[in-house]
Amino acid sequence: MHVNWSGLGEVFVIALVAGVGLVTLFSLAVVSYGRRAEGGTTALAVAGVCLLACAAIVGYGIYLVVAK
Repeated sequence: MHVNWSGLGEVFVIALVAGVGLVTLFSLAVVSYGRRAEGGTTALAVAGVCLLACAAIVGYGIYLVVAK
């Protein structure tokens, strides 16, 4: 049995970066939405952009799974 260690490492790194990035974006969206009273429309815009980025990342992941 042969294990492709470089491929496994690549998948691990990509999953780690995507997971941390997604959690960071969502956390920033929640914090920005919570501060919308202080920051006005800027905080709401940041929250919206972060949530759109989260949706795009999830959508791309679903596309990658379905396409194969």
